[in-house]
Amino acid sequence: MSQATVNQFVTAVKEDPDLMAELNAAIDVESYYKIAQDHGYFFTSEELQAELSQDSQEELAGMTNPGMAPRKHLGAQ
Repeated sequence: MSQATVNQFVTAVKEDPDLMAELNAAIDVESYYKIAQDHGYFFTSEELQAELSQDSQEELAGMTNPGMAPRKHLGAQ
């Protein structure tokens, strides 16, 4: 696990609309991480949060679960 892996994952999400759609459909944080792992990305929640904190609100809105019911926002663990 490394910050470089998280960076690669975030880049892949931004470039792959299918992956982004799959992540947006995740119903909870565990599902989000499972999808990332299924695509070969292994990282901790701390590493992900550190990477996401560097992105703008607009970028985050485009690649993370918006928190609409019944889904939970990724930050609400």
